[in-house]
Amino acid sequence: MSGSHPLKDRLKRLLAKASEMMCKLWQRLRLVLFGDSKAGPPGDPVTMSEIHYFPRYSQPENVVTNNTLLLLLRLHQHNRFKFQKFMERLCKEEDIQLAVSWLQFSQQKGTGKSIVDGFIAQDSLKIAVETKLDDSFGLDQLKSHLAVFKTEQHKLLILLSRSPGSMFSELLKSIRSHATPLGIQVVYTSFEDIIREARICLSKHDEEMLALVDDFESFCSSMGVLPRDKCTMFVPPCGQSFLENEEFSLYYCPATWSRRSAAYLGIYAAKTVRSIGRRSKVVECSVDLTANDVAVLDSVTELTVEEKGRILGATRKAETRNWDLCTGYKFYLCDEMVPTDFCKMSPGGIMGHRYFDLEQCVGAKIPATVGELASLLRQRTWK
Repeated sequence: MSGSHPLKDRLKRLLAKASEMMCKLWQRLRLVLFGDSKAGPPGDPVTMSEIHYFPRYSQPENVVTNNTLLLLLRLHQHNRFKFQKFMERLCKEEDIQLAVSWLQFSQQKGTGKSIVDGFIAQDSLKIAVETKLDDSFGLDQLKSHLAVFKTEQHKLLILLSRSPGSMFSELLKSIRSHATPLGIQVVYTSFEDIIREARICLSKHDEEMLALVDDFESFCSSMGVLPRDKCTMFVPPCGQSFLENEEFSLYYCPATWSRRSAAYLGIYAAKTVRSIGRRSKVVECSVDLTANDVAVLDSVTELTVEEKGRILGATRKAETRNWDLCTGYKFYLCDEMVPTDFCKMSPGGIMGHRYFDLEQCVGAKIPATVGELASLLRQRTWK
């Protein structure tokens, strides 16, 4: 019989789409690896960190819960022993023994009295997760959530938020008084705890999982649930562009790259952070050098004439190295860049960007001015 077959036609379309995606990926790799005129700045190497593993657009609390469960699921699928170590570290304040095989992951589970944000369950273990983007846990809601537990051997309720509120210790004590007689243990953790403990449990060879944790960190930062962002310095390698990075008080990279919303920017070259600034804006732009114009691609951020001038200046300087920043790039703008000398003492450079907790680096509260901070960093080193 002649004519098309629906299944074969669908297969052809899928193969064509896959071929198209592979071509685009190869073009991107070719441009960056072999220096085509449209390749753009080398910056960080092409890695899995360019991929968004976690969706960004949905109702905030639901998508945060879903993405947290997705991270836990992927960690369990990757290595259940490392997942067990992760859970033990997350619950280190409690004496909890977890059987972690054959886990089921779900979101928005009804209890008959309420809907818990997410849970992880197996025959002998059930872990319920209640997520808040602030610290607005309510005792009545948490008591209703206890109904999700039945006859499991191990029962754990995880309360997840950006940070505990001033009254949280009293609330935690109250919910535990209701949960303990039912054999339910209650643990509080933060998004920063999850990120830190996940990294501790992974080795440097777990590249895909580390990239996934990096993207989860970037996602959490974009949702405003990482309080330490206000103390964090983002340090990208700027070996070829550091002079104009300092001249125009900015940094640029492909708009698709996942990065934390760190409050500070450090310009790194030749094994030292040469200058530091306080980030004022991050904006994706379309730059028209012929018309001498910069168009912002979001409807929220506005640029001053001076800021547009700096972006135009950096784009023109990049053009002298055959780097095209006119489309597909985002710019990290600072009001000023202050010289410093925060030296790396270990051998070799950095292969990709780094984050530094500045309070840990200087051993004190961050000074009010960038100039004072730059002076303190001159007296410090890192590896």
